[in-house]
Amino acid sequence: MAKNPSRIVIVGGGFGGVSCALALASRCSPNLAITLISDKPHLEYTAALYRVVAGRSPLEVCIPLRDIIGDLPIECVRDTAASIDPAKRTIQCTSGSAYSYDYAVLGLGSKIAYFGIPGMQEYSFNLKSISAAIRLQRHLHEMFEQTAARNDDRDDDARRMRMVIVGAGASGVELAGELASYLRILSEKHHVSKDFVDVDLIEASPRILPPFPATVARRVEQRLKELGVNIYANRTMVREELQEVILKGMTIKTETVVWTAGVKAHDLYALIPGIETDKKGRVVVDEYLRAKGADHLFIVGDGAATKYSGMAQTAIHDGMVAAENIIRSINGAALAVYHPKQPYYALPVGPRWAAAIVGPVHVYGYGGWILRRIADLRYFLNVLPVTKAFRVFREGRSICEVCDVCSPQPPP
Repeated sequence: MAKNPSRIVIVGGGFGGVSCALALASRCSPNLAITLISDKPHLEYTAALYRVVAGRSPLEVCIPLRDIIGDLPIECVRDTAASIDPAKRTIQCTSGSAYSYDYAVLGLGSKIAYFGIPGMQEYSFNLKSISAAIRLQRHLHEMFEQTAARNDDRDDDARRMRMVIVGAGASGVELAGELASYLRILSEKHHVSKDFVDVDLIEASPRILPPFPATVARRVEQRLKELGVNIYANRTMVREELQEVILKGMTIKTETVVWTAGVKAHDLYALIPGIETDKKGRVVVDEYLRAKGADHLFIVGDGAATKYSGMAQTAIHDGMVAAENIIRSINGAALAVYHPKQPYYALPVGPRWAAAIVGPVHVYGYGGWILRRIADLRYFLNVLPVTKAFRVFREGRSICEVCDVCSPQPPP
């Protein structure tokens, strides 16, 4: 009598969930029934969202799941998980559908944390999704259009054209460097004086890039200042209002605030009965990447309380480890112990310049930028066939503007 296939339900269409699904499907086993539940029809490469704000093609950021899955034996479901019951091994979704599983993998990602700062959620932009990046890009073009249309009120123009980025971690630094160059281009296209355009980078800690070595932070700060970015360290955010932000010791008049200062674990993790979470809301996992208290529930990516969680490289590694241990568990073999894999970092700061950290080696400038582009290509190769990976990688050089002045004009 044929054995029923093991039901594996993966929640989350990010790098962790997708890499796990692909690793399982590569076994080509009829004894596996793989379901991938995602609230989006695409995988979002969030590390490249800052490029979309600066006019690059969204096609580098949004990779359709159908292109990733192709003909592989994976059932892809567009839905959102609402609750998970490890005791009953069921996942309830907002659509009303319920999924029973023998093994589940959660790769829900993270959410924005505003730390209770008044007005920040209501008035600021963010870089957490492709829709948020496009919204910010549209806003920037509208600011230039308004300034070009009525260049008679210097106070209004100065406030309108001042861009404030809150949070000088990797995301904030990347965005600041890109915007400093991009806004100069928009100034020329819209015939707006560059004297009105400012990019301010705000950090509550004593220096930018707090988790990184001080030597790296100093080189990056020097590069940002060369690009014209104003850096305000040791400035705690007090509140945001409609046309200004109030910091410790100063007030900035602005209509554009971008929040890149914090993320938290997905809210759903805290609602799962019988599992343990840490102070950041991440799930405490055992040495096999299983949630403590739920042996058939694996946690991958940002939601796992592991050493390097929060990085795409980590999520990919987690997904592969979870897939391997599911296969081993089904076959009655000993599980593989999870060993965190140290990622390497490459922070782009403006055009063709990056700070790359590969173990003890630090590379700055064009060489660092090349390493970052290689890392981008590696991500795509992890989830796509070679030809599709290179196609997506090339799309990163395409321009996709949102206003008539800046959009590439067709040849006459």
